[in-house]
Amino acid sequence: MNTIHKTIQSSGGRLTKTRKAIIYVLSENCCLLTKATLIEKLKTKKIKPNRSTIYRELQFLTKKNIVIKNTLAGVDYYEIPQDHHHHLVCLGCGLISKIEIGNHLKKQEKQIAEQNNFNIVNHSLEFYGYCHKCQA
Repeated sequence: MNTIHKTIQSSGGRLTKTRKAIIYVLSENCCLLTKATLIEKLKTKKIKPNRSTIYRELQFLTKKNIVIKNTLAGVDYYEIPQDHHHHLVCLGCGLISKIEIGNHLKKQEKQIAEQNNFNIVNHSLEFYGYCHKCQA
């Protein structure tokens, strides 16, 4: 939380009660959360900011790279960046699973950057298909 606080302060922002609550809820969950799910979880913590406040705060936190927004199957999900990972997205039930991809992809990313004289700062990779339950 100290690193996050410093990041916000260095950009002239404040660690407001709502920002702190959003960061806490996202960090205590192991999975991606939609705005609606985040709002519901905030309500269980007795925090009830209006939707526009949540949207503004998520926009601020995303812009500062404190929160990552992933759009999967047309839906926006939010998470606190931890390790770099990718996702499997089930088109049947909507299940989203984190997956790790080995060093091969990291080598390819470096090669792509060098070949194209391009400074890659981030990438997103999702695989869409059907989970075991939906295949049955």
